[in-house]
Amino acid sequence: MDRLLSLSQAARMVGVPRRLLQQHIQEGRIEAFEGHIRVSELRKAYPDADSERSGMVEKVQRIREAALFKANRDTRPDVDHLSSELQRARVEIARLEDDLASYRQFAAETETRLLSLQEQCDARQAMMLGTLVGWFMNQIKLRESR
Repeated sequence: MDRLLSLSQAARMVGVPRRLLQQHIQEGRIEAFEGHIRVSELRKAYPDADSERSGMVEKVQRIREAALFKANRDTRPDVDHLSSELQRARVEIARLEDDLASYRQFAAETETRLLSLQEQCDARQAMMLGTLVGWFMNQIKLRESR
């Protein structure tokens, strides 16, 4: 893959002043892409240039190695951290299960009270309350299926 270099990096690589590279770009002797020059373009214009001379290759290699080392070090799971996160998740699940059981009990008690109340109403009120009970039970079923 052809690397892109900043104008300053390219100038250091070939050992010329930055303004000379800018002049060559303006004259069309070197192609640039958004202020960057491809290494292959530099080699066409400066075939005798030694990319090793500027130390860029070594510097890039050191940066890559340091980044890989850091990435490998940072991605290793910390057993103690994972264990504490697992324990925290267990506690949260237990709390949520308790909440769910409480809401289920509340829904069952509400349904029982509504049906009991419906028995004490006249026909018109019982029909209205029956609609409410039907909606309530339907909502419970919808939420249980999730």
